[in-house]
Amino acid sequence: MKTARRGLPYLLLALGAGFITLGIYGGEVAVVLSRAANICLECIGIG
Repeated sequence: MKTARRGLPYLLLALGAGFITLGIYGGEVAVVLSRAANICLECIGIG
């Protein structure tokens, strides 16, 4: 049980890195940046 609890953070870290990599290769970076720019422009009243 102790070894399973010690390995859990590393497993979650690897899983998170895998999902980030999938998002980068799936083209989600452009989508996120365009949405962020739109939100920022709306906040200052330009968009």
